[in-house]
Amino acid sequence: MRPILILTGRDDLTADAVVEELVSRGEHVVRYDTADFPTASRLAVSLTGDGWTGSLAGSRAVRLEAVKSVWWRRPNEFRTPDDWSGNARALAVSEARSGLLGVLGSLPVRWINHPSRDAAANYKPVQLAVAARCGLDVPRSVITSDPEHARTFMGDDTVVYKGLGGGVLGPEGRQFLPVALVSADQVDDGVSGTCHLFQERVDKAYEVRLTVIGDRMFPVAIHAGSEAARLDWRTDYRSLTYEPITMPVSVQKGVRALMDELGLFFGALDFAVTPDGRWVFFEVNPNGQWHWLAVKAEIPLVDAMADALQGESP
Repeated sequence: MRPILILTGRDDLTADAVVEELVSRGEHVVRYDTADFPTASRLAVSLTGDGWTGSLAGSRAVRLEAVKSVWWRRPNEFRTPDDWSGNARALAVSEARSGLLGVLGSLPVRWINHPSRDAAANYKPVQLAVAARCGLDVPRSVITSDPEHARTFMGDDTVVYKGLGGGVLGPEGRQFLPVALVSADQVDDGVSGTCHLFQERVDKAYEVRLTVIGDRMFPVAIHAGSEAARLDWRTDYRSLTYEPITMPVSVQKGVRALMDELGLFFGALDFAVTPDGRWVFFEVNPNGQWHWLAVKAEIPLVDAMADALQGESP
């Protein structure tokens, strides 16, 4: 039986649910965390005419040439022995990333998503540009380190400020920049310190989290029950209610084109729906969370992911 390889950490409830479903279907699943390399696992592969063949052995071993599909879920950073010098550890991690991830990335199987595609699509400026080309409605936006440019964009309006990246990993976990409202009189020379994303403020009737798995799309309306959640629903989950909905055909076509251009099999997309029914695209997270939606909105995302991992075509 060809194994399904899931790359993630040990504390991943989303992966737990999918593994349980796959095992119930009789699939052979191997779960692997890159944090186990090189201290607790071994790679031994040789190059043949068909690519790299051999094994990746940790708590369980897998023959890489036999792998059917790979889910790049949420693996952790490589971990080296604590008593190694800083330079040795940095070199080992760099070589592990190039070697192990290079071997895995060469496997000609279905990836959800391939790490190179995942990394490239994470750039928000890329997402916004591709979404606009694909016909999706995108907010007026600027990315700037020029205070005067920012003030000119804002004019007399209050606009939205958003972080461009996925936050910073600190001692208390990952820290995100919250969405904030900004006006021109708040802009000072500190803007010149780095890049900033400013967007027009979109009037929202509600927001939508769209989960895309292959050809299947699962849109869920998110209704905010507090002022904080209306600005950024991630700040007040307790006030949210969820409702599966349908989406316009034109939006479906735009999303399909976006996913194809970015080379993504999976994505978690965020939209606002305005009072007059416009769907406004905000972003796509190539590795976004979704299991809570499966539970809250009672939609078959676990089944859909298991179905996708059982497929063998890239």
